[in-house]
Amino acid sequence: MDKQNVYKAYTQEKSKYRAYNIKTVETPSYIEVWQYEKPVVSKVSKQIEKSESSLDFLQVESKKKSFEEMNASEQAESLRRKQLHYEDKRWEISRIIDCNFDSQSTKFMTLTFAKNETDISYTNKEFTNFIRRLNYKLYKTKKASLPYLATWEKQRRGAIHYHVIFFQLPFIKVKELQTIWGHGFVKINKVEVDSLENHGRYLSKYFAKDLDIKEHKKKAFFKSQNLTLPIVKKFSSTNEMDLTNKNVIYTNEYTQKIPIFKAFSDNGSRNIDFEDRTVKYTKIKKD
Repeated sequence: MDKQNVYKAYTQEKSKYRAYNIKTVETPSYIEVWQYEKPVVSKVSKQIEKSESSLDFLQVESKKKSFEEMNASEQAESLRRKQLHYEDKRWEISRIIDCNFDSQSTKFMTLTFAKNETDISYTNKEFTNFIRRLNYKLYKTKKASLPYLATWEKQRRGAIHYHVIFFQLPFIKVKELQTIWGHGFVKINKVEVDSLENHGRYLSKYFAKDLDIKEHKKKAFFKSQNLTLPIVKKFSSTNEMDLTNKNVIYTNEYTQKIPIFKAFSDNGSRNIDFEDRTVKYTKIKKD
């Protein structure tokens, strides 16, 4: 292979990966900064880019054994990982709430079933139909115009109900909402917290509640596609970020285990070892 083709092949392979050692996430209330001792390297693909930008992280799918195929200890471990995963994502949901919250038009709604409905496939379908009917009532279109985040909760007795955060919700009477819902009681509240920057943390708690009793691999979250998302930046720098004169409200330094990929073994599998990476996290409150 000549030099030109070698360089072309190298460039194409290099373009499949990206690396950064600083990440920032900005919402109207905060700027969060992660500074990595060793760079974060990931393979770039359309699927990865899509999942990061469209919040498909709100759904977890297993690509190995199904939950039913696992033994008891594997199921317990799977549920533990799921719990940790959604607790982490709770903070990402908190950021989304921060980006979309309005003190006048953001409402918290609970939808319940008069009957003791326990079939999540059925109730999820009815929730989706409710969103369509509500959009049509408000905007005379079946297009999803009303921004929202939602989660379902399964009580110990098995009954399912839904918690929904609606952004930019116009005034509508509770009786009308109950008619549109058509299954039982509807409760709607204005969100009132001690300070504006705490609304995301307050509301996001419902999205990590009782995940251990939710059925495995069921869609735990629902969201509209027209939400404003945090501004995420990832870049490389040889220097630490200058946070002088910033209103730093929290900082933490912790260690991650990251994989070291080695050559393929004799049986064709990839050998993987792990090393430590120090991460410095800083949260800055905006003026």
